[in-house]
Order: sequence, then C-alpha cells, then structure tokens
Amino acid sequence: MEQHNLAAEVSRAKEAELLLSNPLLAAALDAIESEVISQWEACPARDKEGRELVWQLFKTSKKFRNLLLGHIETGKLASENLRRIEQESLRQRALRKLKLA
Repeated sequence: MEQHNLAAEVSRAKEAELLLSNPLLAAALDAIESEVISQWEACPARDKEGRELVWQLFKTSKKFRNLLLGHIETGKLASENLRRIEQESLRQRALRKLKLA
C-alpha cells in the first residue's frame, strides 16, 4: 500500500509540474499577483479593511503557487522512496536466489 501512495504522490507532482510549466497559467498567476500588489499600493492608508482584503488576495495567490510547489517537492521525495524500496526489493530477491542455489 505504501508504494501505491508513493506512486500517487509522484503522479500529483507530475501534474503540478505540468500546471506550473503551463505558460498561460504562469502568466495568469503573475498577472493576478501584479494586479493585487498594484491595488494594495494604491489603497489609501486609512482604508485598513480594503488593504487587508487585498493583502489576503495576494497571500491566497501565493498559497496556490506554493501548494503546487509543495506537491512537486513531495513527489521528489516519494520518487526517491520508491527507488529505495525497489532497490531493497531487488536485494532481497538476489539474496533469496543465492540461498536457493
């Protein structure tokens, strides 16, 4: 079951990489962040509620990108764990063959 979960993590990482490498999505995220920063800068100091709302939008857009990056990093770890499990399995099979010989 662990291998199944690790494989799912690797699959999610590949999907996240595809999303982040998509020029349209990257441009949209950059545009959102740029627009939100412009709105935040233009917001009067006395409009604390408006500034807070715009700041939350900015943090949300960053969170979206960081969630995808997190899936990529988790997938890298999962891939390494799968490789390690595979190597251990190969070693165990080789040992069994030696014992049977």
